Amino acid sequence: MSKRKMPVVVKIAMLAFLLYAVVTIVRLQSQIADKRAELDSLTQQVQEYQEANEQLRQEMQNGITEEDISELARTELSYAEPGERVFVDTSSR
Repeated sequence: MSKRKMPVVVKIAMLAFLLYAVVTIVRLQSQIADKRAELDSLTQQVQEYQEANEQLRQEMQNGITEEDISELARTELSYAEPGERVFVDTSSR
């Protein structure tokens, strides 16, 4: 029996394919790691939003108090009680 040698071109082609496959696998592993990190971040954000939603849901069930309305008027709308003076620090602008 005589052993037939593989042509050099076939060996080079196989080596090139093997190298391509290894590079592709390494690149895909890197992309998978990036996507897992992104998924973890998004999962954390979802959990934070769910907790905020639950807190808002509980606040809605408990109703809003006069104190809550007053606080919102002061902070969001810059309202003040009658006779109250509000000072604004403009030095940081």
